[in-house]
Amino acid sequence: MSAQPAEAYPTRSPYRIESDEGPQSIAELKAALAPWPEHLMAFTARLEAAEFSKLRGLIAEYRMVWLSLVHPVLREATANSQGGSAGAVPWDEVMADYDPETFELLPGARP
Repeated sequence: MSAQPAEAYPTRSPYRIESDEGPQSIAELKAALAPWPEHLMAFTARLEAAEFSKLRGLIAEYRMVWLSLVHPVLREATANSQGGSAGAVPWDEVMADYDPETFELLPGARP
């Protein structure tokens, strides 16, 4: 991949969204997901059905979905994985290093 200026990236890291990055409210997250109606509809349905105790994890999950859709590094990795590139790491394997509730890296996980 060719190097891009930092301002071309939606977050400082393709692997983590800091609290000050990306959509900052449910309305902003819905707007950010609008170009991908299937993800927006899934998020909205799950949001409306979620228990209050599950909202934080659900919002974190869809912030990661948004990041995977917009970050050039992740878009390229997805394209390579779908194209059958040798050495591509499947998304499920990458996400195995993250806590499913908080999407924080698990202790001992590779960065």
